[in-house]
Amino acid sequence: MVSSALAYVGLYFMTRYLGTEIYGTVTYTMAFVATFNAVSDLGFGSAHVKKVSEGEDPNACISTYAAIKLILTGAMAVLVLSSVFIWTGPMGHTLSGTSIDLILLFVLYQVLYDLSAIATTTFQARMEMAKMPLVTLIDPLVRVPLIIFVSVNRMGVMELAFAYVIGAIAVAALALFLMFRERVQWQRPVLMRQYFNFALPLILITIISTVSGSADKLIIGAFWTASDVGLYTAPAVFLGVFATVSTAVSTLTFPSFSKLHAEGNLAEIREMSKQAERYIAMISLPITILIIMFPYEVCLILLGPLFIESGDAIAIMAVTNFLTMMNAVHGSQIVAVGRPDISARITILTVAINISLMLLFIPQYGLGLSYVGAALALMIGNIIGFIMVRYAVWRLTRTPPNPRLALHLVAGAAAALAMFALDIIISVDRFYTLILFGLVAFAAYLPVLALVGEFKRTDLQYFLDLINVRKMLAYISGELREKK
Repeated sequence: MVSSALAYVGLYFMTRYLGTEIYGTVTYTMAFVATFNAVSDLGFGSAHVKKVSEGEDPNACISTYAAIKLILTGAMAVLVLSSVFIWTGPMGHTLSGTSIDLILLFVLYQVLYDLSAIATTTFQARMEMAKMPLVTLIDPLVRVPLIIFVSVNRMGVMELAFAYVIGAIAVAALALFLMFRERVQWQRPVLMRQYFNFALPLILITIISTVSGSADKLIIGAFWTASDVGLYTAPAVFLGVFATVSTAVSTLTFPSFSKLHAEGNLAEIREMSKQAERYIAMISLPITILIIMFPYEVCLILLGPLFIESGDAIAIMAVTNFLTMMNAVHGSQIVAVGRPDISARITILTVAINISLMLLFIPQYGLGLSYVGAALALMIGNIIGFIMVRYAVWRLTRTPPNPRLALHLVAGAAAALAMFALDIIISVDRFYTLILFGLVAFAAYLPVLALVGEFKRTDLQYFLDLINVRKMLAYISGELREKK
């Protein structure tokens, strides 16, 4: 929550002081480099989580994964630089929407994050859920003050890029410090074959997933302007604040599911998935409904007047974000039970649909919808992907759809009616009124859930324990003192 809040503070200053073009240029360049960064993982991160969580020798696992990560990260950097050289040199083209200097900075940014993944992926595999967010938190703590300084002084693209790089330096330094202090016994990477055999079906899925994550921005930038990229990316970043809920849950459930599958305990996997899905819905559905009802007001208040046109797309993106959050736990099931091939097929088909629709919806030669077209394409593709994932987990672990989630929709309708009534009296035009509407949404949503027996005292206690600062600090302190 703290990390997400800080990320939004940085976004707040960038969208108000730097405008759509500078922000769009930076996000376009990050997407460009991130596309090549697909080769830095290739599914070996999932292989590492799988092997460590199943009890393989940790020193052998870390040594193997570190060797793989160094090789793949080096390959990524060479691939980016050689591609840019060939494009601007022998082929004689110019770079559109970015520059060589900016690309070099974000290559360094990605290299630092890739190296820190040696540590953070190990923490995930061992379910050390204090070290991971601590590493994540150091980035905005360092980067956001620099972004504020750059924004308030209305500096340029390069200065903004340096803020990101310095944040990545802090992440890499802390992650590797926490790793090396544990006195890992480095050895020859003896598990290369095992890692490769597990990652092989994931290589294509990793590349396609990464390309898919950047394709929307790259296609918008290719056919429209950097400002259009900015108008699309800013609400996506804001929605990503809420997506961290499902990301955190799926990050933790993956090694848990893997361990339960090794023990043959499919019933616990089904129950854990059901509970996680319920809690994600309780947190995300009222916020999603608020954004759908007041898209332009949300963009005006949270992103500033320069980004009010983002309201054309944010309601569509909120639906996609909700579907992605609800599917995150089930998606982690598929790989955790040792069927990355199924996950690969689902991802390939979903991405093919997404990109095909983008090429139809975004360009002027198609429907010419720009960033709204990108949002529509992703929503349609994610609906199809949602259905495929649910069918796959039913076949693999007999995890059925939860019919009681329909009660959440009933409660969501009550939240929508409450906000509609409030809108007759008060307009959503300030931060405090937006917060008020959010509180009203939850005030209508949770009592209805309680009336239909879907929100119980145990659920309330769970959320209170979750935000108990004393317990949280005690857990973090204990984990950080422990040296394995």
